[in-house]
Amino acid sequence: MKKWLLVGAVGVALLAVGAVLLLRPASPRIDKIVLVTIDTLRARQLGSYGYDRPTSPNIDAWAEKAMLFENCIVQAPWTVPSLGSLFTGHYPIEVGVYTNRGGISPDLRTLPQIFRAHGYRTASFNTHVLLVNKSGGFRRGFDDVFPDTVKPARINEHKIPWSTTEPYLMQWLDEHAQEKFFIWIHSMDPHGPPTIGNPYLGRHGWKAYDGEVRWVDEAFGRILAKLEDVGIRDQVLLIFTADHGEAFGEHGLSGHQDVMYDEVLNAPLIIQYPDMGRTGRIAAPVALLDVFPTILDLAGLPAPAGTRGESLVPLIEGQRAERQRPHLFSSRYHFLDDHHQLAVRNRDWKMLIRVRDQNEGRPKNVTVRDRRQPVWKLDGKNGRVELYHLEKDRLEKNDVAAQHPEEVESLRRALLDWQADLGLVERRQAPELDERSREALRALGYE
Repeated sequence: MKKWLLVGAVGVALLAVGAVLLLRPASPRIDKIVLVTIDTLRARQLGSYGYDRPTSPNIDAWAEKAMLFENCIVQAPWTVPSLGSLFTGHYPIEVGVYTNRGGISPDLRTLPQIFRAHGYRTASFNTHVLLVNKSGGFRRGFDDVFPDTVKPARINEHKIPWSTTEPYLMQWLDEHAQEKFFIWIHSMDPHGPPTIGNPYLGRHGWKAYDGEVRWVDEAFGRILAKLEDVGIRDQVLLIFTADHGEAFGEHGLSGHQDVMYDEVLNAPLIIQYPDMGRTGRIAAPVALLDVFPTILDLAGLPAPAGTRGESLVPLIEGQRAERQRPHLFSSRYHFLDDHHQLAVRNRDWKMLIRVRDQNEGRPKNVTVRDRRQPVWKLDGKNGRVELYHLEKDRLEKNDVAAQHPEEVESLRRALLDWQADLGLVERRQAPELDERSREALRALGYE
């Protein structure tokens, strides 16, 4: 009898504890969000990502108290489609922006639109002509845009120095720091040409790009100090990332718009927010478009139906080791020669495929055609393929496509499924392997 009484008493006690937990108020949602994107910033050029020069002391010190993602993959090597993906949680082909021309589809809701609809004050502090233009879609949802227009000092340039925009940010924080807000900061300093007023340019011992990164780092340090000064440093969700990186001849290529290797596709991503359960580093690959649902998740807001990205909160909090969807996709569209490049990867492998646009009947005398949806075929032998084993070959020096037809076929199927998910083609059976591929699979024990 006493045994049953003891069990009953324990049960009552557990119910009481449960009642207390149910009555306990939920953790307050984060209502101060700062998104920092740096144009053309290579992850590899930051100390926290392994660089051996002192380009980023402020970023590195802050990253020690945050969560750093070692392999954040951007969805395009162009600014507008890449940030269009970040702002909407969709792929560039859905956003409707394939190169740096055009704007975000009006059918998609952007981060500032969502936050303004929920009563947040929203502000943009920018240095890029195309991101301030009213036709680009990046102004939608912002209460305040600083500056209202970007007027470069030099012909054929589309940037202004961050030092020109920074005073607007500092004044805005003085006036609005105690409100709930979403602000976006975009510095274009690492993008050529050299930034006017950067004291590191020409300084002995500093390479030009490294000097630009160091100048960005000093600006980031001032932003952190300002958040501290207005008393909200420990209340802010702060995300630091980039639209893409930059190539310096690693694969015989320079710049970024024509590069699909990881010197361009791998961007820094560092996240910090109040009461983080843990800090550290995550090696599992993630996508830049994952930032969209991650921010909304931490703010306690639902992501719109159909969002392609995944919240990274379960990874940050240790609930899951990797994204639920194992494949990540990037695309580069080039309409002048009608050739496009697609990239697909999982944790171990990355495949690049260069395919010709299959859109019939396009007028060949039109120079600017990048607002039309590209069409490609991924079946049969169409396209030039490269395959890299990322764990063994992080710098993508050794193309092993000929030696691993089974991995090529697996990643090609992933691209076919991706096409179907985007509604570009009907879902269909992947093409049959040829006899050479079958023989290779049998040798590996797959058949």
